[in-house]
Amino acid sequence: MTIPPPEPVALRRGRHVHSAPARTLGITRITQTSELPPGINALASADGKTIIVRAGLDKATRRRAVREVLAASHRFPALVLYPALADNRIRRMVVEVADSVSSLLQHVAAFTGSNPTATALAAVATVVTAGAATAGVMTAVAPASPPSQHPAHYGTPVAGSSRTPIHVTLPDRADSYLGVYAKGSPDSYAGIDQFAAAIGHQPNIAVYYSGWNEKFQTGFAYEADVQDATPCVQIDPRGVSIGGIAAGRDDAYLISFARAVHAYGKGVIISFGHEMNALTSKWGYRYVEPGTFREAWRHVVRIFRQQGDFNVTWLWTVNVNDPETSSIGEWYPGSRYVTWVGIDGYYVRNTDTFESVFGQTIGDVNDVAPGKKILIAETAAAPPGPVQARQIRGLFAGIKNKQILGFVWFDIEQSGSLYSQDWQVDNDPAAIAAFRQAAKNYRW
Repeated sequence: MTIPPPEPVALRRGRHVHSAPARTLGITRITQTSELPPGINALASADGKTIIVRAGLDKATRRRAVREVLAASHRFPALVLYPALADNRIRRMVVEVADSVSSLLQHVAAFTGSNPTATALAAVATVVTAGAATAGVMTAVAPASPPSQHPAHYGTPVAGSSRTPIHVTLPDRADSYLGVYAKGSPDSYAGIDQFAAAIGHQPNIAVYYSGWNEKFQTGFAYEADVQDATPCVQIDPRGVSIGGIAAGRDDAYLISFARAVHAYGKGVIISFGHEMNALTSKWGYRYVEPGTFREAWRHVVRIFRQQGDFNVTWLWTVNVNDPETSSIGEWYPGSRYVTWVGIDGYYVRNTDTFESVFGQTIGDVNDVAPGKKILIAETAAAPPGPVQARQIRGLFAGIKNKQILGFVWFDIEQSGSLYSQDWQVDNDPAAIAAFRQAAKNYRW
């Protein structure tokens, strides 16, 4: 699997701008088999398309094996082995990776020359630390098998398309989602794992921000799925004409993205042009006419549905009302094109409460989009300490009282302004304790 060098892509979150590298991950599906070599729990194809997991593993072992394969593929994408070798030779050769990549390649060349049948199965070695005696995970080509076709997720073909539509509807129970955006996403799941370890619960929504023309990060999506989380993509149309999107000038990109989502085949949350009602969003208020944005949103949804993507939960996300926002009703594309409504808002002052931050906007959403479920799509509280802990408890209570789907915590360290503070809870005992206690009563 080839990973291109990172390119900085400006990604925007509310009133904050951050950068994340664009990347390409080739993993497109996970399958199971009972025919892996002894001691090997997971393999990935040499072309980087499939992860093969040993059948019958418990959930924790399966997750760990898949994650190790993903990590190995990133760190050593070019190493090639042949698992037709005897098991002890495999282990010995993998260990040598830590000493010399060139030595490993020489072993490969020697073996392929003496055993022509080895070409039936190629592999990419996992990371091996110096002095390790065995390799726990490696990557390998396995006979392709079609993705499982669960009856609930498939239907009749889309008119004019050879694709079979995928239908996935996420549960919409109140107080049942706890999501996070963490440092390093989507290039790494480590930040999400750190957050999960701190609060004692695995988030069930994993967020990343996508610059325009950036591909769907399938590897991140699969890693989220291994953790029983739904990937949520915030697509920021920065540096592109919203009118051009509405007119179809970016259809090639949208079709490519939609086909990748379709190939993933599981539930995905997508938000296009979030906080369009805020003055700071270049794709919205005072930069783009509301009617143009509405038509662009509808066009994006139509493109995905034409590819058979009914596994997408469309999250129309607004900024909470403040002096720099416009009426949210101007930007609403209509109930046919929206699944859930997202609201972004932060506890920026010590006196902030759930009602003062979200109350008015929730009322406006209920007027504009009656019957639509609401997700707090971005939130956090600062500074760390007793105030943050109190506001976290209030956040959980407000979610329950208002029958909101849940919330996504923006677990990033920032500085410089009222709307750019250190939102992380990972190292604050009071905030961690508040999260742990409140999450015990959450509906998972």
